[in-house]
Amino acid sequence: MHPELYPQIFSVQTSHWWGRNRRELSLDLLKRFGARQHCHYLDIGCGTGQNLGFLDSLEPERAVGIDVSSLALEFASKARPHCELIQADINGALPFPEDTFDVETIFGVLNHEWVESEIAVLQEAWRVLKRGGLLLVTEPAFPALSRALDVAGMTKRRYRLKPFVELLEAAKFDVLFSNYFTSFGAPIILGTKAVKQLLRQAPCASEVLDMRPMNAAINAAFYGLARMEAQLVKASIPIPFGTTIICVGRRR
Repeated sequence: MHPELYPQIFSVQTSHWWGRNRRELSLDLLKRFGARQHCHYLDIGCGTGQNLGFLDSLEPERAVGIDVSSLALEFASKARPHCELIQADINGALPFPEDTFDVETIFGVLNHEWVESEIAVLQEAWRVLKRGGLLLVTEPAFPALSRALDVAGMTKRRYRLKPFVELLEAAKFDVLFSNYFTSFGAPIILGTKAVKQLLRQAPCASEVLDMRPMNAAINAAFYGLARMEAQLVKASIPIPFGTTIICVGRRR
């Protein structure tokens, strides 16, 4: 991720509608599938720490964030000073023994250029997860939705749901839940891209608007839309498309 994106994300991470909705949706799903009080929690690729507190209502006994970027971890230490933060490259073995964590999350990490093998990262996540433990993953969907934020975020790949579920299964997870979300964002992105193409404006890393502070009323409106859609997602009503996939797996 380009360094200039970290302060942008940090400045809006508690208030931006998309992040708020993802955290609340993720918490609801993990509770649905058995996440318990006082769990041991690992966020793989924790970035600026925006998600390290989303399980606070479960009062985790241990909350750990791991990331390759020292800059990201500096921000994460400000956001979550009481969490355990570890700098490490997730392309190698995770610095934990087997059967360590009850809950793990991977929030938009596998898509990055620097991730050499998604299956290898997932297999390591499986190794350090306790038997019966839960992994929740969200990743960007559909290559056609790539935009300026992907350039700044060094995104290499976007996923479709069925192949991603197969990837989780190949890593020996039982997939309990899978769906798309933020379906209403897809036509907005495609429309914006079409206008830029007509005006011959190329995506540029310095023109990332997605994570900058929004007008409060617009932010609230999008959050309301996202929460309404989340009710359908949580009810396992198939969403045919969206900007993001979300999956929950259990270690066999």
